[in-house]
Amino acid sequence: MSKKYDKNSAEELVIQYLKKNKNLFLDYPELLNVLNFPSQIKRPSKIIDLNAYRSKKIKNDYDELKKQMSEILKAGSSHIASQKRILKTSLKVLNTKSLTKLIDVIVNDLGHLLACDIVNCFFTNNTLKHSGLTQIDNKIASSYFRDKPQTNLNQNPKGIPLFFPNKLKTIKSYLLLKIIYGSDRFIVAMGSMDVNKFTKDQQVDLIEYLIQVIQIKLILID
Repeated sequence: MSKKYDKNSAEELVIQYLKKNKNLFLDYPELLNVLNFPSQIKRPSKIIDLNAYRSKKIKNDYDELKKQMSEILKAGSSHIASQKRILKTSLKVLNTKSLTKLIDVIVNDLGHLLACDIVNCFFTNNTLKHSGLTQIDNKIASSYFRDKPQTNLNQNPKGIPLFFPNKLKTIKSYLLLKIIYGSDRFIVAMGSMDVNKFTKDQQVDLIEYLIQVIQIKLILID
């Protein structure tokens, strides 16, 4: 049972102050190191073991920290693996001997690079003849790259019927790449059946590096 103090006593004034200033220990956490706490608190329905509570909280904090570290290590390992795949694809791009072979790499290899379910490649002119290319209006294509010049992860639902007309019902997320070739553009649409495969906050620095490599190779071939 808690003690009763006179309403004008120092103890009662402290109690009332703490009730009105519930964030006091958040602002001054060092006070917790100089205060004594009971090992148990009795309530009408049960007894709270504070030592057990502290132990459980420490364990939960440790488990959460371990989980965060595991995710960081996993992300680091994944990033290294991605770097190796990007490097391998970059070398393949640089070793191509013709525009047709380069388009083959774009159409056939970029999907495997990011483990996509489907890759469609578009070009803003009808001058290039390749079975893997589909013509697209330059103005429409450019409208999808107003926020970022080379990639699009906005997940605009209007893009699915435009870039994946053959997979309307199965594509749940997608990534668009813009590759400049003279005054025209290649648009590479990479789609996935996994809604979480491509997200708006995804990092694309490695992909943008690969785009630069492809654009340099297009200049060299031309």
